[in-house]
Amino acid sequence: MLFSSSPNDPVFYLNHCNVDRIWASWLNQFGATYVPDQSESDDLQGHRIDDAMYSLLTDPSNPITPGQMLDVQDFYSYDVLETP
Repeated sequence: MLFSSSPNDPVFYLNHCNVDRIWASWLNQFGATYVPDQSESDDLQGHRIDDAMYSLLTDPSNPITPGQMLDVQDFYSYDVLETP
């Protein structure tokens, strides 16, 4: 997964989907908490709960925030989500 062609490999998506599944399982087990919160200093810009996250697929006028990722059911859900 080191080369720029890696997104062309189906394993790339399987890996990232599994990371998302593990994240959802962790949220179910430990709760939807996120540190640092928005009241932290501007030195942490880009790391706080309501700071914008940008990617190649993000609409720059409507970026996603970490807070939106605390409830993944807005975007997708799993048939079965086991927690250890």
